[in-house]
Amino acid sequence: MQRTTLPRTTVASLALLATLGVIAFLYFAASVFITILSSALIALALEPFVQFFCRKAKIGRRVSSMVVGFFAIAFLYGLFYLLYRSAMQFFTDLPILVEQIRNAPLVQGIIDRIYQITETLSEAGRRIAPPPGSAAEKGTEVVLRGGNSWYDAVFHGLGSVTTIIFSLSFIPFLVYFILAEKEVLSRKTRELFPGEYQEIAGAIIHDIERMMQRFLVGNAIVAGVLSLSTTLVFLLVGLPYWVVLGILSGTLSTIPYLGLPLALLPALVVGLVTFDSGVPIVVIVASVSLLHLVAANFLIPKLVGKGVRLNAVAATVSIMFFGWMWGGMGLILGIPIVAVTKCILENVPSTHHLGQWLGE
Repeated sequence: MQRTTLPRTTVASLALLATLGVIAFLYFAASVFITILSSALIALALEPFVQFFCRKAKIGRRVSSMVVGFFAIAFLYGLFYLLYRSAMQFFTDLPILVEQIRNAPLVQGIIDRIYQITETLSEAGRRIAPPPGSAAEKGTEVVLRGGNSWYDAVFHGLGSVTTIIFSLSFIPFLVYFILAEKEVLSRKTRELFPGEYQEIAGAIIHDIERMMQRFLVGNAIVAGVLSLSTTLVFLLVGLPYWVVLGILSGTLSTIPYLGLPLALLPALVVGLVTFDSGVPIVVIVASVSLLHLVAANFLIPKLVGKGVRLNAVAATVSIMFFGWMWGGMGLILGIPIVAVTKCILENVPSTHHLGQWLGE
C-alpha cells in the first residue's frame, strides 16, 4: 500500500489550526484545567511524603495517600482561613488605597509633569500644523468605560465565586486519587504508546515527576522562608496589612526573572500612601531586594537546583500568556506548564531542538 505524504503547507496549516483549537479549549474550559493542573501539582509535591509513609510506616499506598492528603489539605485550608480576615480587610480598603495613591503628592507631581510635557508637545504640534477651523469647532465625544475590578483580573479563569467553591471542592478528591493510583496511572500512560515508544514515555514521566517535585517543594520552602522574613520586616516598619503583603511579596519573589519587581510593587504602593518620610520605603526596598538576592543565589540553587531550566524569554512569555488567559492562576501555572512541555519536547527526537530552544 502506497503511503501518501502531505505537503508541508498543509501540515503547517493543520498544526496551526490544532494549536488554535487547543488554546481556545484551554480558554473556555479554564476552570476545569486549572482544577486538574492544580491537583496534579499538589499531588506531585506530596508524593515524597507518601513514599516516606509507605517506606517507614509500612502502610499501604492508599492509606498513606489519605493521611498525607488530609493533613496537606487541612493545612492549606487552615492557612487560607487564618489569612481570610486580613485579606478581606485589604481588598475592602483597596478602592480607598487607589484613591489615596491618586491623591498622593508624589503621584500628583508625576501626573503634573506628564501633563506639562503633553501640553508642550501639543502646542508645538499646533504651531507646526494648525488644525482646520471646522475640526477645531467640532466637539470631541468622550466615552467613559468601567474598568475591570481586581477580582476579574485575579480570578479571570475561575469564573464566579460559586464556580471557585465548586472547583475547590474537587481538589482534595483529585489529589487523593492521583496519589493513590499514581503507579497505575504511570503504567497505563506508558501502555498508551506502541511498544518501541514505551521506554521513552516512561523516561518522560520520570523526568517530569522528578523535575516538578524538586521545583514545587523547593519553591514552597523558599516562599515560606521569604514570606516569614518579609512579614517580619513589614511588621517592624509599621506597614499596614503586613500579613497579607508579606506573604504576597514572599511568594511573588520566587517567580523567575520577574520576582523582585513583583515582590516590591504591593508594598511600595501601600507604603507610598502610608508613610510621610522616605526612610520606611528605603528599608522596604532594601530588605525585599536583599532577601530576594539571598534566595536567588543561595536558597533556590540549593533546594531547587537547575529547576525547570527555562530561559528568560520562555519564562516571561509563559507568565504573560497564561496570566492573560487564566488570570492570577495563570501566573502560578504558566511556568510549570511550559516546563512540562519542554521536558516532553526534549525527550522526543523529532522535537528535541524545540525543547533545547526553550531551555537556558
